Amino acid sequence: MMCRNILSLRRPIPLLVLVALLTLLAGQALATQEGGTSRQQFLEGIKILGAVYERVYYNYVDDVDPYELLESGITGMMEYLDEHSQYLPPVHYDDLMMSTEGEFGGLGITINIRDHYPTVVSPIEGTPAFLMGVQGGDKIIEIEGDTTRDFTSNEAVKLLRGEPGTAVNITIEREGFEKPIPLTIVRDIIKVESVPYAFMIDDIGYVRIQNFARTTAEELSIAIDDLKAAGARGILLDLRWNPGGLLDAACAVSEMFLDQGDLIVYTKGRLRNQNRSYYSEDHGAPGTETLPLIVMINGASASASEIVSAAVQDHDRGLVVGKTSFGKGSVQTVFPLTEDRALKLTTAKYYTPSGRSIHKDRHRDDSIDLTETAPTDPADEVELDSEPKEQFQTDGGRIIYGGGGITPDIEIEQPFLGDFEVAIERDYSLFQFATKWAAHHEVPRDLVPDDALIAEFHDFLATREKLPEYLEVYELELTSELLAEEHDYIAKGLRRELMRLKFGQEAAYRVAIEDDVQLQEALDLFRRVSTTADLIKLADEWASERVAADTESEAETATVH
Repeated sequence: MMCRNILSLRRPIPLLVLVALLTLLAGQALATQEGGTSRQQFLEGIKILGAVYERVYYNYVDDVDPYELLESGITGMMEYLDEHSQYLPPVHYDDLMMSTEGEFGGLGITINIRDHYPTVVSPIEGTPAFLMGVQGGDKIIEIEGDTTRDFTSNEAVKLLRGEPGTAVNITIEREGFEKPIPLTIVRDIIKVESVPYAFMIDDIGYVRIQNFARTTAEELSIAIDDLKAAGARGILLDLRWNPGGLLDAACAVSEMFLDQGDLIVYTKGRLRNQNRSYYSEDHGAPGTETLPLIVMINGASASASEIVSAAVQDHDRGLVVGKTSFGKGSVQTVFPLTEDRALKLTTAKYYTPSGRSIHKDRHRDDSIDLTETAPTDPADEVELDSEPKEQFQTDGGRIIYGGGGITPDIEIEQPFLGDFEVAIERDYSLFQFATKWAAHHEVPRDLVPDDALIAEFHDFLATREKLPEYLEVYELELTSELLAEEHDYIAKGLRRELMRLKFGQEAAYRVAIEDDVQLQEALDLFRRVSTTADLIKLADEWASERVAADTESEAETATVH
């Protein structure tokens, strides 16, 4: 549990007092540890640290801010540790609390910087912005009377968020209106959905979890109840691009699908109090224990996502499909330092029920990539794949693999966007055109862009300021031949953005996943089975085919050599 005793440091501590305090705390911290040499070295380090801080503050050629100096020293200390240990100043601490608590004070809009201004992608239904009539495509050109041109997203968010009940004055520019529209919006508590999408695809219940927060299990339980009521005969749990979150949330989600008493995950650290095991305390969500389950992961699924997918896989509760996950299997404990600062420190590592370590060591500058990217050198990928991985067994005796991250039972590739497609997505051309077009046309839900609409979009591309720069990166020119080749992608992209503007995020998402290869292949697996046991058989068949293919490839290579 997070410690609630928070030390408030509202004024800088005198430096000599700081050194004495650190020394005292060091003695208390090491009072129960064995090894006099280690304790003596620690105390000596504390004295040196305080002495350097004091000498720099009083003797450096220029005045230095004591807190900035202290924080720079802490930052340097964090660089010595792993990439997940962090000092959290107020802005980052607030972000952490918001992501885990699932709510904040604000207006209820998603924004991106488009054509120099913060632009509303979509308002959240029922929020202050939604009730005031804010629409997707609205440009926020002023906040409290000051221009927002060339703002960053963080700068805009900082001014738009605030205490519930307080007001913020904004001015928006809307396509089809000659004059800007001034609005005064009273902030309210905005709840961040952890489960943004849950709907039926044929007779399968699809659920996407985008992070693991305090409300995740409750949201998921409601979603699954609705899907079962709609006749779902299977659940497809999408954890792709999910960077993780709270351990408690991961355990609560896992036990919705597991039997009571099943081990979910255990942790091991340097200190004995970090060695803990977490078991399923319930029988699962009523009615889900017999539903076939598929969990989708990719290279950006991490931490809590890996705990859930590993628990499902190790207990043969369902299939894990997609690509190997990120391998963020370390436990971070948040130690509050003041009322608005904290230390997030790695204190243990996660292990799956079968004994696999989830963690994969990497450099500090390696971070979770929320996009699927191709390997820079295919030869590197082959070399990695050829290294033997440690083998483990599921409850049913199936072979699964260690080595960091969760290796799926069935691997499914996901095609990458083409160069032109990346360029126009970076330029937000589809969104900007849809905003202009929708202001002057009706947008029915069954809209299919025709040749006339696509021709208008082609003309619009010629007016884009930044698009030539994005195309130049990929050595492309905006020619009629190129546009003809991309006809289908453009049509789908325009429909996606028009649905977003008129019918919301879910409508756009439903269009986007029509071409999601991994998702469509996962749905095809469901079409071939009716029980969880049948799913497991598919995994065995795929593994056998993979071994046969690898053996044949090795034989061919040996023949060539």
